[in-house]
Amino acid sequence: MNRKIANILHLKVGSVTTTKLNNSKRDELISGIKKNPISSSYLTKTGFKDDFQADLLHHGGENKALFLFSSLTYKKINSFYDNKFDMSKTAFFGENLILSNITEEDICIGDILKIGQTKVQITQPRQPCWKLSANTNEKNMTNFIFNNGLTGWYAKVLQEGMISQNDEVILEKRSYPNLTIKKLNQIIVNPMIEEKLTLEALDCIELGRAFYNSLKKRYELKDKDEQFSYYHT
Repeated sequence: MNRKIANILHLKVGSVTTTKLNNSKRDELISGIKKNPISSSYLTKTGFKDDFQADLLHHGGENKALFLFSSLTYKKINSFYDNKFDMSKTAFFGENLILSNITEEDICIGDILKIGQTKVQITQPRQPCWKLSANTNEKNMTNFIFNNGLTGWYAKVLQEGMISQNDEVILEKRSYPNLTIKKLNQIIVNPMIEEKLTLEALDCIELGRAFYNSLKKRYELKDKDEQFSYYHT
């Protein structure tokens, strides 16, 4: 395939920081979400060598080594929040890479991308949690991102190497053209909106286990599923 689909506009990494919270059921935000722009970094199997996470149960690891976000998605979020969020500054959504031209509609589970010296494979959408609301100081942000599918997506690393700002993003292989990030974000909200697609996703060996488990529970329990009531607030 070998088709250019985007460029890297911004690359960000960060350390774990602690932020005191007001008017929240939690006292503080301990997270690596506040990532800062740099020009380049070496991507390993578990993420950029300069990047760190606090909650290793839900973030990081080989299937979530790299978190990619769209500049167009950033702009869409900004259109609802009075252009509050400057994508060139410290990350508001925990993003490692911000890409030009493409959105959740243009990326599929299993896609293999060449970025700089690396090769990565898309594993799942980001599953938004309460930390997005805390970090943006917008209490409804997590639900807004979840309900509108403005999530970004994760990748695992097939080939380690350097990634730099302005590098091209090349789509090398696509195996699951039906399973776009956009579609997966729709069926995690309501698995019955396209039951055939939900079953295809649950049968996809490349789908990240965290998302698979959430989708399977959502599909089986339907309206009785309360898994997001804690993580979103």
